[in-house]
Amino acid sequence: MTENTLLLLSYLIGSITFIVGLKMLSHPETARKGNLVAAVGMGLAIFATIFLYKSPETGACLGNYPWIFGGLIIGTVLGTLIVYVPLTS
Repeated sequence: MTENTLLLLSYLIGSITFIVGLKMLSHPETARKGNLVAAVGMGLAIFATIFLYKSPETGACLGNYPWIFGGLIIGTVLGTLIVYVPLTS
């Protein structure tokens, strides 16, 4: 299987899980699981893009990995801290 096929398959699986997860958010009993399913789908699409994408013109990889993973780490830390801030007073 070529990298492009694997990338497109990852996008397909990611989009399906994202849509299913959003559908599950519509009911209180499945909302927590739906959030997790959607997060896994988006994570798959993001990591597939980072590691499998190649430029059509040059064939070069995405690059700039320190900036990408630095942003992911900072966003994860800030998001985790914000979760514990109460939304209502």
